[in-house]
Amino acid sequence: MKQRTHWLLLAAVLCTFSFSLPLGAQEVEVDISACRGMYTVLKAMHEGAPKEKVSGMLDTLLETRPYQLMFKHYNRSWRPNHLPKPVFKRMILSLQFEKEYSPGENERADKMRTRWTKYYPNLLLYETQLRQLEAADLHKSINDGVRYAQGWLPTEWKIPNFYLAVIPNGGSPAFTIDGAQGYDFFQLSQSGTGEIDLNWLVGTVSHESHHLGMRSTASSGLSPADAMAYQVLTLSVAEGVATYFISGPPPGRAPALPEARFHVFTPDLAKAWNDGIAQEEDMVQHQTASLDKALAGELTQNEFDTELRDYWLNGVVGRAYVLGSEMFGAIYTAFGKEAVFSAIQDPRRLFELYDAALDAKPEALKRCVRVPERAVKQALAIGGRETPRPER
Repeated sequence: MKQRTHWLLLAAVLCTFSFSLPLGAQEVEVDISACRGMYTVLKAMHEGAPKEKVSGMLDTLLETRPYQLMFKHYNRSWRPNHLPKPVFKRMILSLQFEKEYSPGENERADKMRTRWTKYYPNLLLYETQLRQLEAADLHKSINDGVRYAQGWLPTEWKIPNFYLAVIPNGGSPAFTIDGAQGYDFFQLSQSGTGEIDLNWLVGTVSHESHHLGMRSTASSGLSPADAMAYQVLTLSVAEGVATYFISGPPPGRAPALPEARFHVFTPDLAKAWNDGIAQEEDMVQHQTASLDKALAGELTQNEFDTELRDYWLNGVVGRAYVLGSEMFGAIYTAFGKEAVFSAIQDPRRLFELYDAALDAKPEALKRCVRVPERAVKQALAIGGRETPRPER
């Protein structure tokens, strides 16, 4: 099997057009214009265009909708100035004009540059992949992927219209922000024959589309402590559901889902997954300790954002993906789809349903890590008058 390089790698939709999906009024606008635009810039540099001309071309390109979407993703509220636009621009210029950017200036740009340096010396590789994108017809594939994702949402929750862009960037293989999806041109997964692997592509689009259909939000009027506790409680919900039911992970402490449509786990990803499975005791302890801290009014938004970035989402397969997938896998194993929907519609029931699943199917789920009873009660009481508080 040809090895792919990252979690949710494939990421591309393949020509600039809009089409309607037979799922109510859903419509997907697919945009690969940034791929052709960047090829023009790189080709100009290859052909000896002066730096001032290339700089102007980049200024124009980086103001387009796909790149504005990309910068929103890399500069979210919990990581502001993670990738400033001038830094990204200078990193690209340095492919030809070396003094424009020095390694070590920006960690994200440094990592991105390793992918750009693979393509820039060999623009034929870039052009070949671009032509594949422009020639492909993904109407049926996107249709099937979004329909499958819709099947793992409650009936009243609908995946909305969305914009999808393929963007040469070299960072995140796939992301969702503001109701839109972005995919990295440099990380398109390919089969052993060099063709784009459509199953992986559709699996990624399906996973990300599922996030757009999620509607569970905290009740209005929560106290600051309860609002923070709700964030802690739900940190693994969206990724857990999409991972287990759509992306087809290997068995963990909960059984794998036999009917999962897509399987995006390469050997490297499976190893990272298994490493995460081995850490589940620590994950449960970490989450319940954060819940205690939140309910005591001692967890700030900045602290939570840092923890989310550095602990829960860090790594090839983030801990939030692993723990959420395992919890929803256990609930599904014991009680089926309707119980899964109950947990995502009211996440305060997640711990309760998870522990109940361990009791209902002790043989199948005997290795799963139980959530402490105190945390179960705390989660159920979020927003209520009698919220149990942590002992100090």
